[in-house]
Amino acid sequence: MQERNQELVNKYYARGVTASEKGEVELAIEDYTEVIKLDPDFAQAYYQRGLAYAKKGEIKLAIVDYTKAIEIKPDYADAYYNRGGAFLRLGEREKAKSDIATARKMGLDVIIASDRILRDYDRAWKTLGNK
Repeated sequence: MQERNQELVNKYYARGVTASEKGEVELAIEDYTEVIKLDPDFAQAYYQRGLAYAKKGEIKLAIVDYTKAIEIKPDYADAYYNRGGAFLRLGEREKAKSDIATARKMGLDVIIASDRILRDYDRAWKTLGNK
């Protein structure tokens, strides 16, 4: 990748992370989308955009992004785990169990990951105006 493109990738990615942390989900999605346009093999950008979609309640889009992240990086335990959580939200228990088991086999500490998913879900719930 050209140096200029890498600078843009880094800029958009960092801005997306910051926006996501501030609860600015739409801006985060836009920034991660720019990263993906510039570097379509950046698994972390798909993963982060998936998290943003999940915060927004767009679970099917989140699954698409988690799946793409896994295609690019087959050992991406966090992507498996979060995709499992997304499948669970859609009521697809077998897919959820399979992904969570895969994440566990990869060494992901499921208790820590569960806490993270619950915290992210709580943040998303509040972002949508709920208390």
